[in-house]
Amino acid sequence: MMKRCELLLMARYYVLCFVVLTAVILPTWASRQNNVSGNVVDSVSGMAIAGVTIALKGSTQRTTTDTNGHFVITARPDAVLVFSSIGYKATEIPINSRSLLNVKMISTSENLNEVVVVSYGTQNRKAITGAVSQLNVSEVKDIPVANIGQKLQGKFTGVQINQNSGAPGANMSFRIRGAASINAGNNPLVVIDGFPSMSGLETISPNEIETISVLKDASAASLYGSRASNGVILVTTKQGKLAKSIDFSAFNGVMVVPEKGRPDLMNAREFAQFKKEYYEDAARYEGYTGGVPEVYQHPEQYGTEAGTNWYDVLLRNAHVQDYNLSLSAGGEHLRSSTSISYNKQEGVVLNTFANRLNARTNNIYNATDKLTIGFNLAGTFRRSQVTPGLDNGRNIIQQAFLMDPTLEYKNPDGTYPIAFSQPGMFPNPNFYRVLTERINPTEQTAVLANAFASYKILPTLEYKLSVNGNTENGVNRSFTPSTAQGGLGGAPPQPPSGNYNTTKFYTWLVEHTLTYRKTFVKKHNIDAFIGYTFQKFGLENSNIQATEFPDDNVQWINAATTRIGNVEHTESSLLSYIGRLNYDFDNKYLLSVAFRRDGSSRFGSDKKYGNFPSISIGWLASEEGFMKNIDQISLLKLRASYGKVGNNNIGDYTYLASVISNNYVFADQVTPGKTLNGIGNSFLTWETTASYDLGMELGLFSGRLNFTYDYYWKKTDGLLYAIDIPVQSGFNSITSNIGRFDFWGHELAIASINLNGALKWTTNLNLSFDRNKVVKLGTNDAPIGGYSLYWDDNRTAVGNPIGLFYGYINTGVYMTQEEFDSQPHGATDMVGTARFADISGPNGVPDGIIDEDDRTFIGNPNPDFTYGLTNTLSYSAFDLSIVMAGSVGNDIADDSFQSTENLDGVFNVRQGVVNRWRSPEDPGDGVYPRTRTGTTASFRNFTSRQVFSGTYLAVKNITLGYRLPLKATGSIKRARIYFSTQNPFIFSKYPGMNPEAGISGLNGLNQGRDFTAYPIAKTYTFGLNVSF
Repeated sequence: MMKRCELLLMARYYVLCFVVLTAVILPTWASRQNNVSGNVVDSVSGMAIAGVTIALKGSTQRTTTDTNGHFVITARPDAVLVFSSIGYKATEIPINSRSLLNVKMISTSENLNEVVVVSYGTQNRKAITGAVSQLNVSEVKDIPVANIGQKLQGKFTGVQINQNSGAPGANMSFRIRGAASINAGNNPLVVIDGFPSMSGLETISPNEIETISVLKDASAASLYGSRASNGVILVTTKQGKLAKSIDFSAFNGVMVVPEKGRPDLMNAREFAQFKKEYYEDAARYEGYTGGVPEVYQHPEQYGTEAGTNWYDVLLRNAHVQDYNLSLSAGGEHLRSSTSISYNKQEGVVLNTFANRLNARTNNIYNATDKLTIGFNLAGTFRRSQVTPGLDNGRNIIQQAFLMDPTLEYKNPDGTYPIAFSQPGMFPNPNFYRVLTERINPTEQTAVLANAFASYKILPTLEYKLSVNGNTENGVNRSFTPSTAQGGLGGAPPQPPSGNYNTTKFYTWLVEHTLTYRKTFVKKHNIDAFIGYTFQKFGLENSNIQATEFPDDNVQWINAATTRIGNVEHTESSLLSYIGRLNYDFDNKYLLSVAFRRDGSSRFGSDKKYGNFPSISIGWLASEEGFMKNIDQISLLKLRASYGKVGNNNIGDYTYLASVISNNYVFADQVTPGKTLNGIGNSFLTWETTASYDLGMELGLFSGRLNFTYDYYWKKTDGLLYAIDIPVQSGFNSITSNIGRFDFWGHELAIASINLNGALKWTTNLNLSFDRNKVVKLGTNDAPIGGYSLYWDDNRTAVGNPIGLFYGYINTGVYMTQEEFDSQPHGATDMVGTARFADISGPNGVPDGIIDEDDRTFIGNPNPDFTYGLTNTLSYSAFDLSIVMAGSVGNDIADDSFQSTENLDGVFNVRQGVVNRWRSPEDPGDGVYPRTRTGTTASFRNFTSRQVFSGTYLAVKNITLGYRLPLKATGSIKRARIYFSTQNPFIFSKYPGMNPEAGISGLNGLNQGRDFTAYPIAKTYTFGLNVSF
């Protein structure tokens, strides 16, 4: 009994000790505070989310993620953290004694799951109040092309992306909401990982890119101030993910030039017959007495296979291949992504190619709870050879097909003729030798580096220092042997010549920013920052021209007897102050205010600075209580914005008078001195664009159907242009701020999930209706666009759209003498020549005479609307995507018609010429006039005959893929094979090869001109993607 009592007392003692210890220790453990850190990313894209609020449940303590999605908060081991952000489901996560939390947030809508990259940061799509479009490149990663622009065609509203040339490595042309300038550039600013890069998109591999955002209105782009008038393209490269992965991709393909668009030119027999009749007509109507040359006296001597089809000789099927290997890994402190890619592309024109090697590493290191360091480094090496330039600006393809088709490019013994000189035609080289013997390689090396350090001074206040650098060096060496010299009108042999050109470009940028994020009273959210930036630019060009080489085999410049060189160097800088405030109340009412002040060295001392403000507002109506019961509406957002941006793309020293060396004679002695070479304009100032935007975003049926609509209006004022000045000044022109253009339009994007079962089908459609009008040009509103008969073919005049075609209206042929006598005609016209409409005269009314007063507007290169359509389907392991793009209502001028319908006998001509006017008894079809010698042939003028509808629908890409079945335990996580075809179909009435021709270069005046550019090929590709 005593023993049982002792045991009971001991048990009570131990229980009491346990209770006492629990009462003392447990509260102490529970009250212990630890630092908890981590990263917050989007569950779908894996992109870091900035500005996420992290609150300690049951407490007022909270913090926010920084620009890299990183956070640090002090909390108890048993606490619960609540993560919230506009457009994402609130997420509660127990700490459970952990010090590291990596959080994936889920969007509240299937189609609003992206973190959108905007100026100097990221935002959830729901919180954006400007006109911003974003594409996650994973959506187009399986389109096997070397240029990212080809992947983007048809993907964005308000963005026209054209492929003007099929040359290997050729640039794509971008227009965001139409052209904004006439001579100061129309290409958008390209910003890569926050750095405005001068290398652009051409030096970056598509495999390196994570997302691309397009800032279309001034409120979205105003933080880039003086360089944002043409819009901004923000490129974010791939960052390291938390999970380790290795990805390999490769594709190989063949490119084929389509038959469509090749001029229907005469073959050897047809052309010989035409030339025979040409000389007979010259004898009949023009007093020619030389007879028909022997080579054309008997056209029947040329068989169906005789002569040369220059398309077949100079073009080929070409091979393209691409390989990419990337590694991504991340842990508690370090995230890293490294990739290397190689692209090799032959050109479909002989002896042309482009090879590109890219390497990149991106690294983010969370050094401490407060300090984050990042470093990105990318390098590009390109080696290419393009078609050598020829006389008169004609492409070598056009030069070749204008030649006499009776000629043989190859001799019977296998050698190649050096030159041709046919009766009545221009002497020419053998263009086969021109292509195969001229060398013109270009080597370019580009380096892009970004480094940053961000430090959390307070949980709500972050300082960031960014240092960025971009350098690009290029070397071009060309040599033309004696047997490949010349062009139109100049035949070899001629002395060999060579050039050696170098280009060195650099820019560096330093940025300091302070970011403040705070939530007040749970509903007032503020995200603000201020900053200071400085960017420096430098460019050096050198050129050496050499002649008198020993022979064609010694091709280096130092072997030449005569060498002439030139070196030029320019510099400029940009100093800026920036700031932005984003505010939202209760995740429903949105406000964004931004400001940038730029100082540019490209303007005089009184005009260096420009101010670029913006303001935008938004209302998430779908978050209102009265909308919550409408189940069909998942999103309704209204937004409006105003902003101002600029353009300073005019050259570094345009505001200054230029001086060159010159010799003077004093007292019979030659004295070296200086003289003015150009007149400056100290009053030159910014070209500015102010814009307004109204937008609506609507999501229906839980995000299965989404609409985005924008109306915009923008005004470009103070246009930069070189205007003519009186010759008494001693100069021809001066760059001035001369006028104003207005732009407006509508944009509509529709995204739908049509099927979401075993068979999945999504559709994305975008439509853009862009308009423009010239409001003012200089002091007298004189039209501009060129000051010769040819280059005034595009005319820009007040009250009209930019760059309208300007020429004669062709009305046929004077078929009879009676018709000729009763109709208006020119001084050199006669029966059988081309007939034009009598539009005007010296007094502004028709005068019965056809002359330059009768030129008028004959076409509009600006489309009524452009569109893109993408359909994506998947079933089981198969997937299929079809991408289409097109344009409606624009006109194109096919300049080859000025040559191939030139009936003065110097060029090959189209087959339709057989139906030309020959005599009153044989008048032909009324389309083609009679043959005629020399420049009196008015049919060669720029007329409506050369202007065609540019409306087209292009199937840009079709890709069919199959995901290979894999064992779940294997090292290969994903494997996919696919077949793809690029540019398989183009539906258009345009007779040329490329209805996308004519939007390129800095000059917005000469749009819609097709000069027979390098052919765009169809590409057939097989590819493989593997992930480990």
